[in-house]
Amino acid sequence: MVELNDSKPLDYVRYVFSFLLLAFSLIVTSYAIFEVDTGFWKTIPGAAAFVLFLFDLVVLGIVEGLQISLVELKRQHPDSYKHSHKRAYKLGQIANRKDNVERFLMGRQVLVVFLVFFIAKLTTIELDDLENGLFFPVPHWLYVSLLQTGFLTCILVVIVAQLMPQIVAAKYPVHFLNFRVMPIAYYLCTFVEATGLTHACWVLSYLMGKIAGMTNEDVMFQKIDPSLTKSSASVTGKSTPGSISNTQNVSRKVHNKVTTETTLTEVEDLLDQRKQFSSSNLFETTTLDKLNFLVKTLDTEIDENKQAILRYYLDSHPERFRNFPSVIGNKAYPPPQEVAEHFQALGSDIPSFLRDISDPSHVPPHIVCCDLLVYVTELEKKIESLGRQQDNDCHNVTI
Repeated sequence: MVELNDSKPLDYVRYVFSFLLLAFSLIVTSYAIFEVDTGFWKTIPGAAAFVLFLFDLVVLGIVEGLQISLVELKRQHPDSYKHSHKRAYKLGQIANRKDNVERFLMGRQVLVVFLVFFIAKLTTIELDDLENGLFFPVPHWLYVSLLQTGFLTCILVVIVAQLMPQIVAAKYPVHFLNFRVMPIAYYLCTFVEATGLTHACWVLSYLMGKIAGMTNEDVMFQKIDPSLTKSSASVTGKSTPGSISNTQNVSRKVHNKVTTETTLTEVEDLLDQRKQFSSSNLFETTTLDKLNFLVKTLDTEIDENKQAILRYYLDSHPERFRNFPSVIGNKAYPPPQEVAEHFQALGSDIPSFLRDISDPSHVPPHIVCCDLLVYVTELEKKIESLGRQQDNDCHNVTI
């Protein structure tokens, strides 16, 4: 998003030009609608047509921004707004089930095209007298190039009802999705898709993929998916810095490894090992045994091939970070949620730094580390001071 504070002189010239064009478009279009000088049905009063025009702009802006907010939130951890923006969280969870996003996009596209064509019919200016049709004499070149073609109204619609909502939704996806009207817009789009108007698209998309020889990534990684749904349903994770830059280098190698299905079952076994203990047996052991077992179950080594597979998969599916462990070096580490489950199974309170990030009692792990570092430093100083005091006491006794 463009930062206004960083704008250069040429940018301000563009701002002024765009605002003047937008104002001219709004004034001319509104005047033509009220005077019934458009291609809309003449039997409808100009005031009613103008209300329809405003309504269409609002609906168009909602469905445009809703699409962007749903896409943007795939990159954000849902728990980060689970309690602060409950409506956004609930709608995001519904949209991300199965193929709901695709169904929403298909219904949304039908609505967008319909609204754009309806607005075009409602706002295309038709003048019988260029001298007196508007509040100023209209040159023939202006009428043909901007008014009759609908280009002038296009500027208004694109800026106000399409680009502006998209930009706002991209920068504030959670807030945009949290509006009360968003569930209504979402279900309206899915209802349009459910009518079957666009179902031919499913068949055509399938045929195109077959003809082009495209491979479904969900099939390529079919051995990983069971671990996502079975053994790691509540697991979250993140890709490591720099893994995205390595994706292209390992993609061909990863594809070959996956299609041979030689390593993926081992990855699933590693994930299942963390679920093989029961809390009933743990309570019969000592605290030290519990902690040792906890460390052992969380410390899982993986070879280079599995690292490449997991990183490539996570880079290709950022929305599934929360359903897979982190891969750092040659280790596969579980996310805080899974570690918290282990503590809960041990019968211990969940530490504050492992609690849900939306929990008011949550403390960021780096703050805990800093506090621990300060504590350890002070403890070392005390130990050193006690050591010196003990040496002095021994020296005095010797004397």
